[in-house]
Amino acid sequence: MSIGLITFLLLVMFLILLCLGLPLAWSLGSTATIFILFMFNPNVMTMAVGRAFKMSLDYTLVAIPLFVFMASVLQKSGLADKLFKAVYILSGPLRGGLAVGTVISSTIMAAVVGIVGAEIATFGLIALPAMLKRNYDKRIALGSVCAGGGIATLIPPSIVFIVYAMTASVSVGDLFIAGIIPGLLLASLFIAYILFMAWRYPEMAPSAPAGEINRPFKEKLRTLKGLISPAILAFVVLGSIYAGIATPSEAASIGCIGALVTTYFNRTLKIKLIEEAVYETLTITCMLLWLFFGAQALIGFYTLAGGDQWVQEVILGLSLGPWGTVICMQIVMLILGMFLDWIGIILLTMPLFVPIIIDLGFNPIWFGVVFCMNMQISYLSPPFGPSVFWLKTVVGDEISVTEIYKANMPFLVLTLIALALTVAFPSLSLWLPGIKP
Repeated sequence: MSIGLITFLLLVMFLILLCLGLPLAWSLGSTATIFILFMFNPNVMTMAVGRAFKMSLDYTLVAIPLFVFMASVLQKSGLADKLFKAVYILSGPLRGGLAVGTVISSTIMAAVVGIVGAEIATFGLIALPAMLKRNYDKRIALGSVCAGGGIATLIPPSIVFIVYAMTASVSVGDLFIAGIIPGLLLASLFIAYILFMAWRYPEMAPSAPAGEINRPFKEKLRTLKGLISPAILAFVVLGSIYAGIATPSEAASIGCIGALVTTYFNRTLKIKLIEEAVYETLTITCMLLWLFFGAQALIGFYTLAGGDQWVQEVILGLSLGPWGTVICMQIVMLILGMFLDWIGIILLTMPLFVPIIIDLGFNPIWFGVVFCMNMQISYLSPPFGPSVFWLKTVVGDEISVTEIYKANMPFLVLTLIALALTVAFPSLSLWLPGIKP
């Protein structure tokens, strides 16, 4: 059986299992098992087990539950509420100040949380009602929450970067640092769009009432304290990585301690909060691990069947040139992003794409940032944009899925522009890692 036919049948089997409602992890593992037993000796199953076991010993994995725990503690501690109020004091006088404050708050929270779903749910409960109450246009309000929350894909400590680093065998610390400028670029484009629309159409995003902004200096100062805790925590975690003092896993453990200390001083540290955070961490980590195991089995079979070489030959045989090949990969990732979660895309495509990228002379750190920008797009893209459905669970029946998708469209275009800039100017991603001590 030719490898081309095997690839086709593999894809069909995988899609059938997904359409039958089987979870992604089981779809990956089941497809791998069926094809291994059909194509090879049953003893080859030990290869799949060996790959999964080897992956489970990767020290980089330690950072995932630690960062998830840190994010969960901070989300439940009320830090986001205080942060949003502090940012609103600064941005409130502007037209569209609430939406601008939402994007800024999301960007700061991304540096200490790093989980898109948690950010969208949090600011969907905090910022969205405040904007709608002040007669913001739904397109501005919904878009700023959805797109702003997605910035956590790029701003470290992003879980996406950790998984990409494991798959591509590159430094997590370098990836974290590389994502800072593209992440800030994306946030700046969102803010510029909001300010432009508020200037061009004042009724879409009115400025805050004078009574909310003209407060006594002491009250403003007390509110601005909400910026201090997340700023210190982000500086300690990212600064320790950038300075080479700590590995990402060690920095994550520092972040966990910092999150508990911050929660204690906010007077919200309770046993129940810790129990909920541990349970959430266990749930997310186990889900990711099962996805890793299923993907490792499938990629192991495909590599053994010669699929990796076939994919490289097909892509390079198109004679598109280095940049044409990169653009072709972007198209593949954008299409997959409409239907699959980022974890499935990264585990299925990066083992095939990264060797090609390296052979073409591109930097895999840069390509990791490009991949994360693609995943930011996937969070907003129909028909299965995860950000849309996370926000939908918050707003309930008051706002339709269609309205959220329409609100996301301008921000989706801005993200495509940011992707094009990141691809065209690799220095946006590589400058900071290049000057790291």
